[in-house]
Order: sequence, then C-alpha cells, then structure tokens
Amino acid sequence: MKFLYKLIILSCLLFSITSYAQIKGKCVDTSGKGIPYVNISIKGKSIGTVSNQNGDFYLKNKSIKENDSLIFSHLNFNKKIVPIPLIVKKIELTPKVENLEEIVISHKKRKFKIVGNQTQRGNSLYGIRAKHIGKGHELGKIIRVRKNKVYDVKNIQFTIERFGFNFATFRINFYNIIDGVVDLEKINKTNLIYKINDDANVKIDLSTQHLSFSNNFLVAIEWIDFEENHYLREIDKVITIPSVNHTGPMYFRSNKHPKWKK
Repeated sequence: MKFLYKLIILSCLLFSITSYAQIKGKCVDTSGKGIPYVNISIKGKSIGTVSNQNGDFYLKNKSIKENDSLIFSHLNFNKKIVPIPLIVKKIELTPKVENLEEIVISHKKRKFKIVGNQTQRGNSLYGIRAKHIGKGHELGKIIRVRKNKVYDVKNIQFTIERFGFNFATFRINFYNIIDGVVDLEKINKTNLIYKINDDANVKIDLSTQHLSFSNNFLVAIEWIDFEENHYLREIDKVITIPSVNHTGPMYFRSNKHPKWKK
C-alpha cells in the first residue's frame, strides 16, 4: 500500500512536469481574429516559436517550467507577457497606437540605396533547415551609410541558390546600429511578409515603406513558415544563400543566440 502511494505521488509529479513541457494556444486581436507570425518566446530562455497564418502556436521543450512566462511580440501589437500554464488558450493582443512623426521637407538630394547584391555562384553558403524555420532564425547584412548622407531604401534583393521546399515564407526586418552594436528591436513599422517557391534572384519593392537611414543599419531575412517537399532527401531540405565576401560579413541570431553574431 505504501509503495502504491509513493507511485501515485511520483506519477502526479511527472504529470506536473510534462504538463508544462508543451504549450499551445492562439494569438488573436480584439475582434477574435487570429494574428499570423507573432514572435513567442520563453522569458529568460532560448526557447521560442512563431505563430502560423491562423495565429496558432505550439511550444514543446523539457526545460519549460511552471514559473516561466511567455513573451508575445508583433510589430503592429503591444508586447504581452503571460505566465505559464497555457493550454489551448487564446491570447488577445491589443494594437499599437502610433503617433505620426514630424514631416520634414528638405531640398537636399538623397542617395537611393539598393540593399543587397546579385551574387555569383560558387561563394560560401549560409543555409537554414526546416527544424530552424519558425524559431526566430535571422540572417542579415550591415549596410554602411556614408557621413552626412541619407539612404532611402527602395528595394532589397538577394539570391537563393538552393531551395528544398514547396514554398517558404519569410519576413524582412530592419535594425538600427547603436554605438557599433546591432539593436535587438525591429524599426520597420509594418510586417514585411513574402513567400517564395523556387530558387531565384529575389527582388522586393520597398518604395512604399518610406524607410530612410542616416546611420548604419542591418537588414535581415527571418524564415517563419514553410511547406515541406516530401520527395526530397532530408539533406536537400534546406535554403541556402550565397555570401559575397567583399560586401562584409553576414550576421545571424536565433532563440539560442538572441544577440547578433558574425
């Protein structure tokens, strides 16, 4: 009887631990509509994910504990922190209220910058696999702005050399560089979401975004969703982007490395 009692206690403890090892829910706006591509992370830990097109999310990791908290962040909504447990629960995010910035009219000629280069084949490659997509992995380049110049970003272009999926969705993010360090907060005001279905030279028109920089900045690609191609071998299920050495190093970050690294 005593042994049975201990077994019941142990089973309860195990259930308690595993119940916090997996979390699922849905991100919605104030009208109840699902919010796609919300960044979700565990506070103080290198664990995270991104909500899908319907706002649904799922997290599974043995290191998730009862006293942890979830952080929900999105460009168009206020950040929200929710304590665990969280099982099939709707998380309502409130939209941000942005004040209009002062409009300055200047006669000075601005320099227009195309971010990225058409790259030659055969350079070193940076690849991302299915297990990393939707987990906050970003790859970017620093764009250096000449002194007393203003760069208006009109478009971005990059080359995909290998593409091992039916399709993949990505987000373009921009970050300021402060005292030589890449900031952790995005500065673009809207979600720049795009979808591709093949390897190609990708060129995206950003002229309507009115992105201007008078200081160095970083532009990054964040892969957030994909559809797997089941006819390919596992080794071929990868997206690779060539690196051009003469334009400077590539930078990356992920939930495991939240700070930008070369």
